[in-house]
Amino acid sequence: MNFKQFGVLLSISTILGLNVIGTKVLADEPSITFGDAIGSGGCVVADQLAGADGRTLSLILDNFNAFNGGRKRCILRVQTFIPSGFIIQNVQVLYQGNTDINRGSRGTSLSRTYSFSGGAFGQAVATPQTTNFTTTKAFAEQDEITVLAASGLCSGGGQGLLGINAVVQSSSASSIFVDTADINAGDVILSFDLKRC
Repeated sequence: MNFKQFGVLLSISTILGLNVIGTKVLADEPSITFGDAIGSGGCVVADQLAGADGRTLSLILDNFNAFNGGRKRCILRVQTFIPSGFIIQNVQVLYQGNTDINRGSRGTSLSRTYSFSGGAFGQAVATPQTTNFTTTKAFAEQDEITVLAASGLCSGGGQGLLGINAVVQSSSASSIFVDTADINAGDVILSFDLKRC
């Protein structure tokens, strides 16, 4: 087992640990089917792994980093197929990575916004998020997105598209990574909460 595979297993067990109650409740419910996730801008989806709970997707990113005053944008699009009779209620997104901040640096940041499209999702309620880092560390940042169902949505599930726009930025003498380059870094994990109509 290489470091990347170990990082994925560690990341999935982390998100499942945070969502034990929701996972047990949803275990007997139909699963979400995920299409291929696409990364563009300043990142590549190197791999994706659906969790055994049928609600979790782990995205392994390559090339999503910023060094020494640099800035990089990652545009992620995740296709989902929601089972008939269900709607998305909440989505959790967990970002893992690391920062290296040298003395005299102003630090790094990770900013993100979300968009949903397609009849199976409804409207996302999530304000733009920015996390600033001023010390060298491994990080795990989790966002909670509430979904307001559109009227008439419960007729049949369907296809939806989750959009994530993320930006990493570094100041002089600092760097930030969101990927699985080594055991201290991580990936992006999405966890969907289904609600029966």
